[in-house]
Parts: sequence; structure tokens; C-alpha cells
Amino acid sequence: MSVKTLAISFCVLVLLGCSDQSKSEGPAYGPDPTYRSISVVVPQHYDAWVETFILESVSGEIGWRAPIGIITCCWKHPSGKNAEWQAMPGLVLIKWFSFAEQQSYRALIQLENAREIEEKMKEIAPIERYGKTFDMPLNDLTFGLAPGGTVVVWIMNGAENAIEVGRYEASEIETHPEHYREITERYNRDSRDYIEKHGIPIDGW
Repeated sequence: MSVKTLAISFCVLVLLGCSDQSKSEGPAYGPDPTYRSISVVVPQHYDAWVETFILESVSGEIGWRAPIGIITCCWKHPSGKNAEWQAMPGLVLIKWFSFAEQQSYRALIQLENAREIEEKMKEIAPIERYGKTFDMPLNDLTFGLAPGGTVVVWIMNGAENAIEVGRYEASEIETHPEHYREITERYNRDSRDYIEKHGIPIDGW
């Protein structure tokens, strides 16, 4: 087998390994103490492109990158893009581009009391779905990216049980809006009227 063929095969395997498994393998509802996920969300109408989402375990022995890409919703809900845990993260690097602001941000987050957060995520809380009540652990660690660069971190199994466990401020970084021109045009068609009417709320997150 040629080197070129091996390289192509490797790339295909990597892409398959990075695909979102939450729909096919993750539990939809019901208690599963072994399942944990990490989500990235934004407020509605404030779409973002997450360029970088890199995590390092509390022990520092495991590091991994989660493929996120475009995020269109939903603030405080674990319904944005997500990935399963490899280990409890202690350090998180996030870089994203805000379409509403045409601005890029970078946040290097040292999760405070990460081990305590991990233990608290094992707590069971009821959620109602499809007319039924399920008892589930708070199995999603959710990062909310707000206009102005605020990052809010929750644990939850649904928005009704969200517990805020951290709040951080990202820094503005050099921005290249031209890299996102095509997606920005699509975003403007969907959300520009809303933004012009309501503005961009930088405060209050």
C-alpha cells in the first residue's frame, strides 16, 4: 500500500472518529452514570463559529480537541454542539468568531474546583420529556458563549436544572471577517432584522 493511500485512510478514520456520536450512541433519556458530555451553546440570533475547542484533563495527562464549528443556539440548553468526555477537563481553550459582532474571542479557562464539579455532576435530578419524568445525573458540562466575550459554564441534564459553576471573560483577538464572509451572508439573511431591532446586548449575561 502506498504512503498516499495510507494517509488518505488515516484521514478518513480520524473524520469518522470525530463524528458526533451523541445521536447514535449516547442515551437520549434515562439514567446512565457513565455518560458525560460537553456542550457549547450561544444565545439565539448570536451565532458563532468555534474555531478551537481544546481540553486538558485535570491530571494533565490527557488532552483532546472537540470539533465544534458553527453554533446557532441555545443559551443555557445542552442542545448546541457536543462531544463525550475523555476525562474531567481542568483547562479549556476556546476561540470563536461572533457573527453578530464580527469579532473573534479567545478564552483560556482554568475550571475552578473541577473535581467538585465532577462529583456534583453525579447528582440525580428529574426532568420531564415527552410527558414522562426521568431521573438523570447532571451529565452535561455546558459552555455558553455570549456577546462581548462572556463565557458562562453550567452543569445540567436540562435547562430547568442548570447550575452555574463558572463565569469567565474572553479577550478580543485579531479578527478576519473575510474568512467567514459566506456564512456571515447567510447569518444576516436569518438574523439581521432581529439584530437591527433589538441590538447586541453586551451586558447582562
